[in-house]
Amino acid sequence: MKQKYYAVRRGRQVGVFYSWPECQRQIVKYSGAEYKSFPTETEAKAYAFPDSFANSEQADDPNSIVDIWVDGSCMPRPGGVLLLGWAYLARRAGKEIHRDRGNDIPEDARRHRNVAGEIMAVLKAVAWCQAQNITNIRLYYDYQGLSNWPTHAWKRNTPFTQGYAETVRASGVAIEWVKVKAHSGDPNNDIVDGEAKKAALEQKSNGNDV
Repeated sequence: MKQKYYAVRRGRQVGVFYSWPECQRQIVKYSGAEYKSFPTETEAKAYAFPDSFANSEQADDPNSIVDIWVDGSCMPRPGGVLLLGWAYLARRAGKEIHRDRGNDIPEDARRHRNVAGEIMAVLKAVAWCQAQNITNIRLYYDYQGLSNWPTHAWKRNTPFTQGYAETVRASGVAIEWVKVKAHSGDPNNDIVDGEAKKAALEQKSNGNDV
């Protein structure tokens, strides 16, 4: 069956979804919901984000929206050791403007495994945006909690997720959350996946494997 892309312009969460059940959760019993299905992801994004869907002519416009992909990695090792990493990639109108990776996961967050890396990727990306005076981003992620915690769609049960949500909400960076399917062949998602794995392995090489 040919892939459909479901775009929600008004709903509990705005964005592009890759299955009808995901889309349905954003619109059922939501007053004034606006949504449509499209044969391509580009058309779906243009519908979901009509005011900020940047074209190639905006590449040099400092006020144009920045697209950021994030990912985290967890690589279990013998003895219960977890190698964790995070990574993000930023593009403006298709042109890469920055990327970063690391493994500085707080000790009390390590039990969240790869989710800890994904949260750190968002926090690092937001901090970079603040330093660059970037105030509008479209953030591509594959774990639902990354958007559901800051938007209060999910209850925040740990200090780490609570701190994450409040940091994002107070950042001054307007975020359009775009859910992507993990390992779906998206080249940018594949890049941050690989970078996060590299960061996790660098943790071991630096001797910080506990």
